[in-house]
Amino acid sequence: MPSLSRRLLAPTLALLLGACASLTTTSISEQQINDYLASKAGFEKSLGIPGIMSAQIRLGDLKSHIGRSAPDKIDLDGMGDLTITTPAGRQAMSVRLSLRARPDYQPAQGAIYLQDLELRSITTEPVDVGAALTPLLPMISLSLSQFLEQTPVYRLNERHEKEALAKDHVSGLNVLPGRLEIPFSLL
Repeated sequence: MPSLSRRLLAPTLALLLGACASLTTTSISEQQINDYLASKAGFEKSLGIPGIMSAQIRLGDLKSHIGRSAPDKIDLDGMGDLTITTPAGRQAMSVRLSLRARPDYQPAQGAIYLQDLELRSITTEPVDVGAALTPLLPMISLSLSQFLEQTPVYRLNERHEKEALAKDHVSGLNVLPGRLEIPFSLL
């Protein structure tokens, strides 16, 4: 009899532990982050080199790609408008940026921010004016980095039961292809 109860106990415990593990994680998909970015985050900035060149950049249509091209990173693609003004005149163009950053959960805000931003690429339409951006690239990169460190890419939603439970009890942030997995402990 004791061996029968042990044989029943082991699968029961495994099932129970598996159920508890699923109750203590929540996932945020790329689509959830993209929806959040579309409704909450828009980047607009004026920057320049006084007397030489100034730029007005506006980015929207930010799309995330989680853990697909680099482990523990989120890639963001953004499109927008850029206007450069120099003593020679003004040029308006479309701009497309590719960024990569590390997601970071901030418990006090219940939100995910991006840290350690890398500006991976920038392309413009018309193409021939892209070289004019070279002096501005460090400023664009710094401005985007500051923006994404201060503007969440996702805030846990207290109307969703698991996200509300997780908010103050997050024990990490795992980057998996297509989603962020947020483990939390209720104890």
